[in-house]
Amino acid sequence: MKEIRHSLPSLNALAVFEAAGRLGGFTKAAEELRISQPAVTRHIRGLEDSLGRPLFVRSHNRIALTEAGLRLWHAVNTGFGDIAQVVEALRRQDEVRSLTFATHSGFGQEWLMPRLNDLRADLGGRTINLAIVDSSTDFDRTDFDVAVRHGRGDWPGMEGVLLRPETVLPLISAGLAAQRPELLGATPEDLMTERLIHMDEGDRPWMSWAVWFRLAGVHRTPPPANIRLNNYPLVIREILVGNGVGLGWRPLVDEMILAGTLVPVGPEVVREEYGWWLVWRDGVRDPSFDQIRRWIQIQLIDPP
Repeated sequence: MKEIRHSLPSLNALAVFEAAGRLGGFTKAAEELRISQPAVTRHIRGLEDSLGRPLFVRSHNRIALTEAGLRLWHAVNTGFGDIAQVVEALRRQDEVRSLTFATHSGFGQEWLMPRLNDLRADLGGRTINLAIVDSSTDFDRTDFDVAVRHGRGDWPGMEGVLLRPETVLPLISAGLAAQRPELLGATPEDLMTERLIHMDEGDRPWMSWAVWFRLAGVHRTPPPANIRLNNYPLVIREILVGNGVGLGWRPLVDEMILAGTLVPVGPEVVREEYGWWLVWRDGVRDPSFDQIRRWIQIQLIDPP
């Protein structure tokens, strides 16, 4: 670095030269740089003396770059431009950077999306990149600053805070409830013979119908699924159009229950060892983490 510095002319002189060449005059360069016109002339003459050749052709009150001057001007202008871009990028890095928020499709679409602008406002207008990932494998491969993840909270390389234990209840649409009011008093045993809407567990830690029946006190195995859906928004759609009984995870379905579009038809079960977690990568906790946690906890409405 020392050798480079000593091989270059004065940086102040180069800045004056760049302005004079860009603006086409010493007086204009002096005005832009807020120095005197004689000072501009001294810088240019000193630069020409150090290079041993003229950089401008002077004619009355006009100047024009010589061939050597034009070559140098392009190099200086490009260099200063590159430096300015890097400086601006570094300054922006010091400002609040965007937040990548990862979560499952169910939580993201049914709960977070309607509130995303409120979260952004709570974070002072910070840009939020929402990443939807469902499988455990994809979650492990996704870069994020903060995530809401469903499971036991024991993911390698991640730390987390439990937001709410896994709470699940069977639901039907309001239309199906009107057609079949007897379902409103159904027991878990009764539901065993109904058309059940299943979600494919895969490597997802969701509660299955078999687990729900066991926790609800039914120790028979439910009939095999005719159709399995691979994400929760599809399950919600099937319930809403009246195609059967589906499991509802709180808090994802709370507002639809309050609105009356979804109707509970069986007992709620809680699997304490599972739940919704706010997580971050080991050793990489976003500065806004506690603020996000408080915002989510305030937004979680009480079950109806």
